[in-house]
Amino acid sequence: IRGVWVLENILGTPPPPPPKNVPALTPDTQGATTPRELLTAHTKDAACAGCHQRIDPIGFVLENYDPVGRWRTEWPESKAMIDSSGVLPDGTIIKDAIEFKAWLVENIDLFSECLAEKLMIYATGRVPNYAEKREIEEIVERNHENGNGFRDLLLALIESETFRTK
Repeated sequence: IRGVWVLENILGTPPPPPPKNVPALTPDTQGATTPRELLTAHTKDAACAGCHQRIDPIGFVLENYDPVGRWRTEWPESKAMIDSSGVLPDGTIIKDAIEFKAWLVENIDLFSECLAEKLMIYATGRVPNYAEKREIEEIVERNHENGNGFRDLLLALIESETFRTK
Protein backbone atom coordinates (compact mmCIF):
# COMPACT_ATOMS: atom_id res chain seq x y z
CA ILE A 1 0.00 0.00 0.00
CA ARG A 2 2.82 2.42 0.85
CA GLY A 3 4.68 1.69 -2.35
CA VAL A 4 1.61 2.34 -4.49
CA TRP A 5 0.86 5.56 -2.59
CA VAL A 6 4.40 6.88 -3.12
CA LEU A 7 4.33 5.95 -6.81
CA GLU A 8 0.99 7.71 -7.29
CA ASN A 9 1.38 10.76 -5.04
CA ILE A 10 5.11 11.50 -4.82
CA LEU A 11 6.64 10.16 -8.02
CA GLY A 12 3.63 10.48 -10.34
CA THR A 13 4.20 7.02 -11.81
CA PRO A 14 1.25 4.90 -10.69
CA PRO A 15 1.36 1.19 -11.40
CA PRO A 16 -1.31 -0.23 -13.68
CA PRO A 17 -4.31 -1.84 -12.01
CA PRO A 18 -3.83 -5.51 -11.13
CA PRO A 19 -5.04 -8.03 -13.70
CA LYS A 20 -8.61 -9.17 -13.11
CA ASN A 21 -7.55 -12.79 -12.66
CA VAL A 22 -5.13 -12.02 -9.80
CA PRO A 23 -6.64 -12.45 -6.35
CA ALA A 24 -5.97 -10.02 -3.53
CA LEU A 25 -3.28 -10.93 -1.04
CA THR A 26 -4.66 -13.49 1.36
CA PRO A 27 -3.46 -14.27 4.85
CA ASP A 28 -0.39 -16.45 4.79
CA THR A 29 -0.87 -20.14 5.19
CA GLN A 30 2.73 -21.15 4.49
CA GLY A 31 4.51 -19.61 7.49
CA ALA A 32 5.40 -16.14 6.19
CA THR A 33 6.04 -13.83 9.14
CA THR A 34 6.73 -10.52 7.37
CA PRO A 35 5.12 -8.59 4.50
CA ARG A 36 8.28 -9.17 2.45
CA GLU A 37 7.86 -12.96 2.79
CA LEU A 38 4.15 -12.75 1.98
CA LEU A 39 4.82 -10.62 -1.11
CA THR A 40 7.64 -12.91 -2.23
CA ALA A 41 5.16 -15.78 -2.30
CA HIS A 42 2.57 -13.59 -4.07
CA THR A 43 4.99 -12.40 -6.77
CA LYS A 44 6.04 -15.86 -7.88
CA ASP A 45 3.19 -15.44 -10.34
CA ALA A 46 4.58 -13.66 -13.43
CA ALA A 47 1.39 -11.61 -13.74
CA CYS A 48 2.16 -10.05 -10.35
CA ALA A 49 5.94 -9.83 -10.48
CA GLY A 50 6.26 -7.03 -13.06
CA CYS A 51 4.32 -4.44 -11.11
CA HIS A 52 5.59 -5.59 -7.74
CA GLN A 53 9.18 -5.00 -8.86
CA ARG A 54 8.22 -1.30 -8.99
CA ILE A 55 5.93 -1.22 -5.95
CA ASP A 56 7.59 -3.40 -3.32
CA PRO A 57 11.04 -1.79 -2.92
CA ILE A 58 9.46 1.58 -2.19
CA GLY A 59 7.05 0.02 0.27
CA PHE A 60 9.80 -2.02 1.95
CA VAL A 61 12.02 1.02 2.48
CA LEU A 62 9.24 2.60 4.55
CA GLU A 63 8.43 -0.49 6.65
CA ASN A 64 10.39 0.83 9.64
CA TYR A 65 7.52 3.28 10.13
CA ASP A 66 4.47 1.80 11.80
CA PRO A 67 0.94 2.84 10.75
CA VAL A 68 1.13 6.06 12.80
CA GLY A 69 4.70 6.94 11.83
CA ARG A 70 6.63 5.65 14.84
CA TRP A 71 10.03 4.08 14.13
CA ARG A 72 10.34 0.34 14.66
CA THR A 73 13.10 -2.17 13.98
CA GLU A 74 11.16 -5.44 14.30
CA TRP A 75 7.75 -6.80 13.44
CA PRO A 76 5.43 -6.67 16.46
CA GLU A 77 4.07 -10.22 16.29
CA SER A 78 7.05 -12.25 15.08
CA LYS A 79 9.86 -10.06 16.48
CA ALA A 80 11.65 -10.59 13.14
CA MET A 81 13.96 -7.74 12.16
CA ILE A 82 12.61 -5.41 9.47
CA ASP A 83 14.54 -5.54 6.21
CA SER A 84 13.99 -2.18 4.53
CA SER A 85 16.41 -2.71 1.65
CA GLY A 86 15.53 -3.05 -1.99
CA VAL A 87 16.36 -2.31 -5.59
CA LEU A 88 14.47 0.56 -7.20
CA PRO A 89 13.12 0.21 -10.75
CA ASP A 90 16.09 2.19 -12.11
CA GLY A 91 18.51 -0.33 -10.54
CA THR A 92 19.50 1.81 -7.55
CA ILE A 93 20.18 -0.29 -4.45
CA ILE A 94 18.81 1.26 -1.27
CA LYS A 95 19.09 -0.03 2.26
CA ASP A 96 16.87 2.33 4.25
CA ALA A 97 14.65 5.41 4.27
CA ILE A 98 17.66 7.75 4.42
CA GLU A 99 19.07 6.36 1.17
CA PHE A 100 15.61 6.55 -0.39
CA LYS A 101 15.38 10.21 0.65
CA ALA A 102 18.77 10.86 -0.99
CA TRP A 103 17.51 9.13 -4.16
CA LEU A 104 14.38 11.31 -4.13
CA VAL A 105 16.52 14.45 -3.85
CA GLU A 106 18.69 13.29 -6.77
CA ASN A 107 15.52 12.62 -8.79
CA ILE A 108 13.58 15.67 -7.59
CA ASP A 109 12.06 16.33 -11.00
CA LEU A 110 9.83 13.25 -10.61
CA PHE A 111 8.36 14.79 -7.47
CA SER A 112 8.24 18.28 -8.98
CA GLU A 113 6.28 17.10 -12.02
CA CYS A 114 3.88 15.12 -9.85
CA LEU A 115 3.35 18.08 -7.52
CA ALA A 116 2.93 20.53 -10.40
CA GLU A 117 0.38 18.31 -12.13
CA LYS A 118 -1.59 17.80 -8.92
CA LEU A 119 -1.60 21.56 -8.27
CA MET A 120 -2.84 22.17 -11.82
CA ILE A 121 -5.56 19.54 -11.44
CA TYR A 122 -6.68 21.22 -8.22
CA ALA A 123 -6.59 24.68 -9.82
CA THR A 124 -8.45 23.79 -13.01
CA GLY A 125 -10.67 21.00 -11.72
CA ARG A 126 -9.61 18.57 -14.44
CA VAL A 127 -6.77 16.35 -15.62
CA PRO A 128 -4.39 18.14 -18.03
CA ASN A 129 -4.33 17.02 -21.65
CA TYR A 130 -1.14 16.06 -23.50
CA ALA A 131 -0.21 19.63 -24.49
CA GLU A 132 -0.87 20.90 -20.98
CA LYS A 133 1.26 18.12 -19.50
CA ARG A 134 4.07 19.18 -21.81
CA GLU A 135 3.68 22.77 -20.58
CA ILE A 136 3.90 21.52 -16.98
CA GLU A 137 7.08 19.56 -17.84
CA GLU A 138 8.62 22.71 -19.33
CA ILE A 139 7.70 24.71 -16.22
CA VAL A 140 9.31 22.06 -14.00
CA GLU A 141 12.42 22.03 -16.19
CA ARG A 142 12.80 25.84 -15.97
CA ASN A 143 12.13 25.69 -12.23
CA HIS A 144 14.86 23.06 -11.84
CA GLU A 145 17.33 25.33 -13.65
CA ASN A 146 16.39 28.13 -11.22
CA GLY A 147 16.84 26.13 -8.00
CA ASN A 148 13.59 24.14 -7.59
CA GLY A 149 11.82 26.70 -5.40
CA PHE A 150 8.22 25.87 -4.53
CA ARG A 151 7.16 29.51 -4.71
CA ASP A 152 8.69 29.84 -8.18
CA LEU A 153 6.96 26.66 -9.31
CA LEU A 154 3.59 27.84 -8.03
CA LEU A 155 3.94 31.28 -9.63
CA ALA A 156 4.98 29.71 -12.96
CA LEU A 157 1.93 27.46 -12.86
CA ILE A 158 -0.33 30.45 -12.17
CA GLU A 159 1.24 32.33 -15.07
CA SER A 160 0.90 29.37 -17.44
CA GLU A 161 -1.43 29.34 -20.41
CA THR A 162 -3.21 26.30 -18.99
CA PHE A 163 -4.08 28.09 -15.75
CA ARG A 164 -4.96 31.42 -17.37
CA THR A 165 -7.11 30.14 -20.25
CA LYS A 166 -8.81 26.92 -19.25
